[in-house]
Amino acid sequence: MKIKSFYVFVLLSIQFVNCKKDKPLPDISSGLVAFFPLNGNAYDSVNNVYGINHLATSTTNRNNVNGMAMNFSRTDSSFINFNDHINYSLTSGVFTINCWVNPIDSIETGAVLSKRNPGGPFEYSLDNHFSHSVFNFDNWPYDGNGSVYGIDPLKASSTLKLNEWHMITYMADGYSLKVYTDGILQTGIDNYNAGKNFNDTDAPFMIGVGGPWGVNFYFNGAIDDVKIYNRVLSEEQVKYLFQK
Repeated sequence: MKIKSFYVFVLLSIQFVNCKKDKPLPDISSGLVAFFPLNGNAYDSVNNVYGINHLATSTTNRNNVNGMAMNFSRTDSSFINFNDHINYSLTSGVFTINCWVNPIDSIETGAVLSKRNPGGPFEYSLDNHFSHSVFNFDNWPYDGNGSVYGIDPLKASSTLKLNEWHMITYMADGYSLKVYTDGILQTGIDNYNAGKNFNDTDAPFMIGVGGPWGVNFYFNGAIDDVKIYNRVLSEEQVKYLFQK
């Protein structure tokens, strides 16, 4: 009887191990509508779009692999222009934007990415113009009047340490906008403002520059693996992205 019980235990243990082994990985591919690996180049691998590189240079990534991220210099006014594409607009109001950044100073304002012209039309800018150590996703309708999510100053904030790689994940579900920093949900939430909607404008999508009306805020530091999804990721998926 003891021998029989032992074999049953062994079989159950094997099944448990196999179940754990066969557990599917978190889905980070579905809904991915744009991906800029920035592996020393200006390329959107999802839409097969090549950007125009203005003085951005290759650098080491978060894994200390050389040539696998891009460095942006405020002094050189460097940025990458990917022009306009329907997948860069957030017209449904439901999206996830995920990117890795390594800011090297907080002396002046800088923008990680944006889709806007300095004098309009506008869509959005991920920058730190409210507080130089804090990054927010500033988002507007076509004419820049108000925000689709949140009221200035925005609450969904990501505070970053200098000279360190951080992953920022902004997610909007049609009701609110929240942010994860390094896979950890931050406390601030920006609510959706009824009557304010994103538009598909002809403004270019740019990495390394952005800002509100009449200015260009150039990023100073490194940026890597910029992803745009047309859906909200789960917390498990965000943590998986952070571990990759």
